[in-house]
Amino acid sequence: MEYLEGLFSLSLLMAALVALPSGIIQGYAGFGGALVAVPFFAILFDPVSGFAIILIVVLFGQGAHFLNAIQRVEWVEVGPVATASALTMTIGIFFLVTTDPMFIRKCMGIIIFVITFLMAINWNYTGKRGLVSKLFTGGFSGAITGGFGVPGFPLQVMFFHNSSSTAEIKRLNVLAALACGLAVAITGLFFQNIYNQDMLLRAGIIAPTFILGVKLGEYIFKIAPVNWFKKVTYFILFLTSIMLLVT
Repeated sequence: MEYLEGLFSLSLLMAALVALPSGIIQGYAGFGGALVAVPFFAILFDPVSGFAIILIVVLFGQGAHFLNAIQRVEWVEVGPVATASALTMTIGIFFLVTTDPMFIRKCMGIIIFVITFLMAINWNYTGKRGLVSKLFTGGFSGAITGGFGVPGFPLQVMFFHNSSSTAEIKRLNVLAALACGLAVAITGLFFQNIYNQDMLLRAGIIAPTFILGVKLGEYIFKIAPVNWFKKVTYFILFLTSIMLLVT
């Protein structure tokens, strides 16, 4: 009992509160929830711990969707992206866990600002969709994710959304790529001895709020105008990126 009492803190409570809107964004768009949560978690805990916790939380929150996506995914699209991402993410994690946390936080702020700007102007990849472009997309986004603890999956989304697949298949491709990335990142952090009992318990405490948010996001997806929801999301992301730069 004393151990559990020591585990609870204001930071943990605030992280659980942040997980709700993050889950809503994840449920609504199929991605982006971690991108919203990571900067807050980096401030409440530290960049590496915040990144490690949100990975477990998202895995809990989207596990069933990931299994469904992996069974129906277009592996010719996702495979090269996920493979390249796994390689660079694994290398990047070595950098993340050994670099000054303050430097990582500043880099997080810059990267989140740039990614949000690209999403806000509705930028999508319009070049050729060959093997080279797939490997580059996966490698670049994986390096960002592993090296700086910033989910680079929105960059993969911009690539997948330019394919000729149906909207449903595009969403499944995004979820499958995210699932692969989560598995690699969690494994990499595990081998770096980042995870411990306290961290896993914190993730377990935060996860229910995130899952509730995901369910709300899926409901809002059916009734809310896309443009309205996007504007709110972008505002939150711009705000969090600035917070990381000035704190």
